[in-house]
Amino acid sequence: MRFTKARFLQFRNIALCDLDLEHKRHFMLGTNGQGKSNCLEALGFIFMLRSFRTQTSKALFQKGCPEFRLFYEIEHESMRSTQVELHFKGQEKILLIDGNRVQKMSDFIGLFPVVPLHAGDLMILKGTPAERRRFIDMTFASIDPEYFQALRLYHRSLQERNRLLKMQANAPAFSAFEKELALHADSLIRKRQAGVDQLGKILSEVYAAFAEDSEEPSLSYNVDINLESVDAYEQLFSDNRKRDALIGSTQKGPHRDDYGLNLAIGGAKEYGSDGQQRALCVALRVAQAQLFESVLGIKPVLLVDDVLGELDPIRRQGFWATCPKDSQIIASGTQFLANEQEGDWTVWEVSKGTFSQKADT
Repeated sequence: MRFTKARFLQFRNIALCDLDLEHKRHFMLGTNGQGKSNCLEALGFIFMLRSFRTQTSKALFQKGCPEFRLFYEIEHESMRSTQVELHFKGQEKILLIDGNRVQKMSDFIGLFPVVPLHAGDLMILKGTPAERRRFIDMTFASIDPEYFQALRLYHRSLQERNRLLKMQANAPAFSAFEKELALHADSLIRKRQAGVDQLGKILSEVYAAFAEDSEEPSLSYNVDINLESVDAYEQLFSDNRKRDALIGSTQKGPHRDDYGLNLAIGGAKEYGSDGQQRALCVALRVAQAQLFESVLGIKPVLLVDDVLGELDPIRRQGFWATCPKDSQIIASGTQFLANEQEGDWTVWEVSKGTFSQKADT
């Protein structure tokens, strides 16, 4: 897929902008704080209806404005020419595809794959297990509706069990929720094992183009509990009620899983150099893009938010060599290095939330 037009209204520091994105290569050029990243963030909303930069929505609204609107025109492999509109007003989200309102997230997820590459990706490596789970869950939910459903129902059952734990409820009250919890825990763990194997193989192939030597990257799944059957998970939750009640929350399960990015020398977080860590995170995003294309049959759009300048020339060449071919790339930075950017680019000058095409690129 590719964006052909985009219009943003009252989003962060962008009061109003109209972008002609017909070409496959666009570069947002400007000094820091002008709105380059805000533009890429607005484009990224079409993927999961959420920001790739923040978990809170308050900062997304322009100061003094109670709502913002995002409008896209898209050329799509299966849907052809498509219009998508997102309207956020307070906590309300309205999503329209070709004028028809979409009621359920499950009917939308995976339709418009977009892969952001940004400085925050280092938190996948350096941050908490929750950061890594969020990346994995968003990746697998986008390509597997059954994963999305299992994840949603698992967390709903988990919330209900935690509520009962805090209430000090009697044993019979737990049974129905623990049965559901066990069913979806088993499904999630099996799907995560298969998915990590698949994504890890792609990552190894992609990172080979980034590495100067044989660094043997791998993606590992550090499962919290791994039992043989749904019944075994159900028994575990039952056995742990008293201990969990003392703490007030469920202590074992897929919500405690973690993942590791590793090199031949050991965990990349502990032993990787700064360059290796940054390259590994970029390679992970490229692997995600290749996974989306292979499973969904849709070329994802890559949003490259001022990260290539942090890579050395060899690793930048590796990025261009491994990007999904013919994918649309919309990048940003404070400098446009014409001799290093592959392909023909449309350069946009960005200043105080306004965008204008640069005459001579």
